[in-house]
Amino acid sequence: MKKYMYILLLSGMLTFIPEVVHAQEEESAEISLEENIDEFQEHFFEALKQRGIENYDRAVDELLKCRKIDDNATIAFELGKNYFSLKEYGRAKESFQKAVDKKPQNQWYLTGLFNVQVKLGEREEAIETGKKVIQLNPQFREEVARVYVGMREYKKALKQLEKLEKSGGLSFTASNMKSMLEKQVNKKTKSDGKVADVINQTPKPRVRGDGKILDQIEDALQTESYEAANRLAKIGLSDFPSQPKLYLYNAKALNALKEYKKAIEMLEIGLDYIIDNAPLEKEFYQTFVAAYKKMGNSKKEKFYLKKIQ
Repeated sequence: MKKYMYILLLSGMLTFIPEVVHAQEEESAEISLEENIDEFQEHFFEALKQRGIENYDRAVDELLKCRKIDDNATIAFELGKNYFSLKEYGRAKESFQKAVDKKPQNQWYLTGLFNVQVKLGEREEAIETGKKVIQLNPQFREEVARVYVGMREYKKALKQLEKLEKSGGLSFTASNMKSMLEKQVNKKTKSDGKVADVINQTPKPRVRGDGKILDQIEDALQTESYEAANRLAKIGLSDFPSQPKLYLYNAKALNALKEYKKAIEMLEIGLDYIIDNAPLEKEFYQTFVAAYKKMGNSKKEKFYLKKIQ
C-alpha cells in the first residue's frame, strides 16, 4: 500500500483520486512511451539495414511492425520504396499516395508516387504529380518531358525542356532529348530520305527490303558497322523518340565505339519507355553491365547483374 492512498466514498461512488495515483499513471505512461520509441527505432533501423542489402521482404516486415506503433508518412514512404523494389507496384502506389496525403509538399514522397505511376503506365496521373514536383524542384521538368515523349506529346515535352534550359540549363541527357524533339517537331522532310542518305554513305550494312529503321540498325550492328548504327539510331530517335529499342541499339553501338558514358545516358532515357516487357528490360540491364564493366565500375556492374538474375 502506498502511503498516501486515500479512498473517499460518497453515495457508493469513488469521487476522489489522490495526486500520487496521477503521478504513478504519468510515470507508467512515460515508461510505455519510451518502450514504444525504442521498439520503433529498433524495427526502423533494421528495415534500413535490410533494404541496404537488398533484402526487401525483410525490410517490409520490419516497417509493418513500425506502422503498428506509429503509422506516419515516413513509414508509408519507406514501404513504398521497398514495394517498388519488389515490383509490387500496386502496393507501392498505395503507400506513396498515403505518404503524400500526410505530407503533400514533400518532394520525395511526390517523386515516389510519380515513379510508380509511370511504371504502371498511368501517364496522365504522372504528369499531374510531376507538375507538383516541379513547383518544388524545377529540374524535374526533364522527368515530366520524358513522360510527354512516351505519350507522343512532343511539343509539350519540348516546351518543358525549353523552360528548363532558361531556368538553369540542361543536362547532357536533356540536351540530347531536346535535339531529338526539335527534329521531330520541326522536321520538313521525311525520315525515309534521310535514312537512304546514310545507307548510301555507309555501304557495309545489309539493308532489308522493308526499309524499317530498326532492321537497318540491327544489320549494322551484326556487321559491326557501329558508326552507321550510331547515326541510324540518332535518325530513328528524331522520328520515334519514345521507342526504347532505338535507345538500346544506340547504346550498343556507343559501347562498341568505347563511348560508355554516352551509352549509359541513352540506356537511362530508354529504360523509362519500357512498359511490361521483361525481356527488353533484361537486354537493357545486360548493356548496362557491359558498359560499366568496360569503365571498371564493378559496383554498378554488380548492381545491374543482380537485376538480370
